[in-house]
Amino acid sequence: MKFVVDRDSFTRALSRIQGVLSRKATLPVLSNVLIEAGDGGLRVAATDLDVTFDGFVEARIAEPGRTTVDGKRLFDVVRSLPGEEVDIEVGEDEKLVLRCKNTEFMLLGNPAEDYPGLPDAKGVDLIPVDGEGLKELIDRTRFSVSTDESRPNLNGVFFRCMGEGRIRMVSTDGHRLSQGERDARADEAPIPEREGVIIPRKGVEELKKLLDEATSAKVSVRFGFLEQNNTTNNLIVEAGGVVLFVRLIDAAFPDYRQVIPKSSERRVVLDRMPFLNSLKRIGLLASERTHGVRIELRPGRMTLLSDNPDLGKAREEMPIEGYEGGELIIAFNARYVRDILSTLSAPKVEMALNEALSPGLFREHQNDDYLFVVMPMRI
Repeated sequence: MKFVVDRDSFTRALSRIQGVLSRKATLPVLSNVLIEAGDGGLRVAATDLDVTFDGFVEARIAEPGRTTVDGKRLFDVVRSLPGEEVDIEVGEDEKLVLRCKNTEFMLLGNPAEDYPGLPDAKGVDLIPVDGEGLKELIDRTRFSVSTDESRPNLNGVFFRCMGEGRIRMVSTDGHRLSQGERDARADEAPIPEREGVIIPRKGVEELKKLLDEATSAKVSVRFGFLEQNNTTNNLIVEAGGVVLFVRLIDAAFPDYRQVIPKSSERRVVLDRMPFLNSLKRIGLLASERTHGVRIELRPGRMTLLSDNPDLGKAREEMPIEGYEGGELIIAFNARYVRDILSTLSAPKVEMALNEALSPGLFREHQNDDYLFVVMPMRI
């Protein structure tokens, strides 16, 4: 196999797969990248059997062929090279030789036949989608995915096509819940309704990276599902000439709708950034284990307090709008509320509350596209 490839393009392709390469897998070959030179250019792919990246880079192919080589080492070598183009040759002994200006590297590879088979999107109808909208949904739900491996149905984001072009995403770790729903159509293309699936946490993170790159370049984004054995087992996303396959979690997501309060006795409107900054300050003295901050509410005023026997106390007052009802004292994990406020963009947010031990509902003021539920604490 022989080819010449632009160093920067090759570096970007190798950078994209770094999060997929498995360093501790039972199959050592999963730490490798698959490189295949053919008529269509240079294929660069990697998988950990749960997440797969499959992309192409333009290259001048002198001799077609296939090989695999340590993906991290190749990435480190290629991005360090001094020239604009890299001349690469692979012999029958699977030794990969890279030449760039007066620099030469030789890396030991493995036969491509040893690499596991990759999923294929052929025959799958991919639906155009608004990449910015999809990225926003991910940004506003991924932070509340559970990391408790004993609850696999919470280890990802619930993804459902609601019909009429709307997509809903939901995540929860049992202490908080994030729900987003918005129109994600691109060029008025329909997004058919379908039942929800669970995208695993790692797949969500890799999808975010792909969309960050794709939407900044204003390229089209398409998605679909790979069906095998009468089950939906992979989400497929294509963006910028790269195809991402994510193996879905085979479990039932809990009925999250039961957690969202149907009504509230007390509503508070706050300026988002002052509220966020106040939580950061008062949280400095909160318990390092619980991050608990007490909130005292009365008409026109809110007081935030933390009391740590080992460190001291903190107190701050701030004005509020629209509060009606009697005084209320409630406590939340300040880190959970900060996560919500940090991911929103509106100048004002609403906090809807009932009793001291009832869940709190947070959202942007006069916008129901995104809802966030946080369970209260006893402190």
